[in-house]
Amino acid sequence: MTINDDQAIRQRLLLARGRRLEGLTLGWNVVGIVVLAFAAIQAHSVALLGFGLDSLIEIGASMVVLWELADIAERRQRRALRLIGTAFVALAAYLAVQSTVVLAIGYHPGH
Repeated sequence: MTINDDQAIRQRLLLARGRRLEGLTLGWNVVGIVVLAFAAIQAHSVALLGFGLDSLIEIGASMVVLWELADIAERRQRRALRLIGTAFVALAAYLAVQSTVVLAIGYHPGH
């Protein structure tokens, strides 16, 4: 076995481990979004909804990472980072608008 064969085996093992860990992260975020959705609806809370949207973005990010791990080409890496960054910018914009509206009308979540 050559050094290149050793490196190829190690890379395959690391990619498999990365896929498993990302799969666990994806599952955890799916459970989290369900819990946060119920809590946000029950409490009428913009903050909890924001956390839920963050979990939704993390689900998307996990899917992008799994997609990226399928092919580690540099072009895919840039596209994946752009997708994740765009999702977080959209979340920030939503939270800025929603929190401004809530502050402007003086809304308080139910207790």
